[in-house]
Amino acid sequence: MGSLADLAIQQLLKRIQILIPFFIEGGTLLDLEPESVLERWTVFFLYNKSSNPAPGTSPYTFMGYCTVFRYFFYQPPTPPASPPSKGKNTPIQRPADLDFTLSPSSEISFSSLPCRSRISQFLILPPFHGRGHGSRFYSSIFAYYLHSPTTIEITVEDPNEAFDDLRDINDLALLRTLLEFTALRINTACTIAPHSPLPADILDTATLDTIRRKMKIAPRQFSRVVEMQLLSLIPAAVRLNLPNEIPPPKKSLGKGLAEKQKEYRLWKLIVKKRLYKHNKDMLIQLDKSERIDKLEGTVEGVELDYLRLLRALGERGEKGIEGTNGKNGNGKRRVVDDDGEEDIEAEGPVGKKVKT
Repeated sequence: MGSLADLAIQQLLKRIQILIPFFIEGGTLLDLEPESVLERWTVFFLYNKSSNPAPGTSPYTFMGYCTVFRYFFYQPPTPPASPPSKGKNTPIQRPADLDFTLSPSSEISFSSLPCRSRISQFLILPPFHGRGHGSRFYSSIFAYYLHSPTTIEITVEDPNEAFDDLRDINDLALLRTLLEFTALRINTACTIAPHSPLPADILDTATLDTIRRKMKIAPRQFSRVVEMQLLSLIPAAVRLNLPNEIPPPKKSLGKGLAEKQKEYRLWKLIVKKRLYKHNKDMLIQLDKSERIDKLEGTVEGVELDYLRLLRALGERGEKGIEGTNGKNGNGKRRVVDDDGEEDIEAEGPVGKKVKT
């Protein structure tokens, strides 16, 4: 890895990035100007090192690379505590009376400021697909920024379907290493009144926020992974099922059936709330009945997509996967990053991504 401000990294990237338009639909080459922005780019290269290279040949075989751009992450300052009141006749302290000086410094570097690190391009060459290389590469990059003191959040720009799968499963596998994450449960004891918003205690939001900030995952992505984890705790007897999946009979749950059914209903309400929040501008233009049908259809598509990913994670273990279709390029699902909103759309066949 190296900074794009390094001339050697620039030269290497100029030779390699011609692969982007060949293997990533809509992919564009990086603009290496102006020079003041180059220090905000970091490039990661992936190689296979042979233990017994042929005489006169390099032991390194190029497998792929990734570019990451750092955006300044504004964090509102914590306001100072108000001074105690000394009565009505106490003179107001003017700024000139305060011990405060503003001294500009030319020593501040962008690399020292809090930032959002955004994966921009991620490419694994076709001969190396389907072997877990993309998963290990992503996990290594994520771990690097997870331990970076200046990175506040790790995001992805314009991912395609294969990268979405890779990211979802590896983020879930990473979060499952935390006991506080695996201990999360839906509060089935909460009461939901008709025509009322979801109660605040349906989930432990304080713990969720702490975990999200600790793991530096973007809010929307974190919500999706939490929904996936909570769905994995719901028995197959009460939720939807994938094709060729034979659910056990409901009577197998015994006295816990009613509670699990309520947990499933609450899970769907949690997903609906997120979908409605991200697509409110479009949904409020629909009639109430059409809005309900649209949400129901989308939640069903989201649930089936989560189950597909959970099955893939179970089949391949929690060491990470390359993506459920074994590819890393082509086929864009959306054209916004983690900070944008998307149009709600339920898609038909199982195995296709659902826009959420």
